[in-house]
Amino acid sequence: MSKYILYLASESQPRQRLLNEAGIKFKTIKHNADECSVDLGKKFDSYVLDIAKEKMKHADLPKGKDGSVIFVLTSDTLVYTSNTGTILGKPTDIDDAKRMLRLFRNEKAKVVTGCCLDKKVFKNGKWQNEAENHWITVSIVEFVVEENDFDLYFEKLPQSLKSASGGIIEGYGQRFCKSINGSYSNVIGLPIFELVQALKDIGF
Repeated sequence: MSKYILYLASESQPRQRLLNEAGIKFKTIKHNADECSVDLGKKFDSYVLDIAKEKMKHADLPKGKDGSVIFVLTSDTLVYTSNTGTILGKPTDIDDAKRMLRLFRNEKAKVVTGCCLDKKVFKNGKWQNEAENHWITVSIVEFVVEENDFDLYFEKLPQSLKSASGGIIEGYGQRFCKSINGSYSNVIGLPIFELVQALKDIGF
C-alpha cells in the first residue's frame, strides 16, 4: 500500500469509482482549464492529450511545504466514430443521444483517453515537476442499441444523457456491448492498468 495519495483533478463519478474499486487512494481537486482553448488540429489522439495537459496547468494544487511530494492526475476522454471520425460528445438531449447511438450501428467507436500523471515536489515556494508520465489509451467498441430498445435503454440508464456518445457499457448497458478491443476501464473513463503501471514507474 502506497504512503501517498493521488490527487485527481476531475469531478467524474465513473473515474472516482474506478479508482476506489482498484484500491488507489485519492483526493479530488478542481481545475479551471478552458478546454475550448485547445486547438483540435488534425489528430484526435494528440488533441485529447493536450486537453489533459491544459487541465494539469490549471489544477488547483494543495498547499505545500519544502520537501512535500504529491502525485497529480488529469485526464480527458474523447469518443469518435472509427470510419467518419465523427466526434461524439455529451448529448444535448434524448434525440441527440439517439442520433449518436444510431451511428454506432454502422461504425465502431474509438474511445481515446489522454492521461497526465505528474510527480511534484514543493521547492522554493512552489510545486515543481520531478517526474511525469503522459500517455494515450485507445479502445474500440461495438455498441448496438436497436430502435425498439431505446425507451427501456434510457429508462434504465438515465446517466447516458450525461455520458459522451450516450453509450453506457455497465449494468443494463452490457446487453448492448457487442465487443471491446482494448481496455474496459478506459471505455468507462480511466485506463486503470496503464495508470497503475505509470504510478509504479514514477515512485507512487
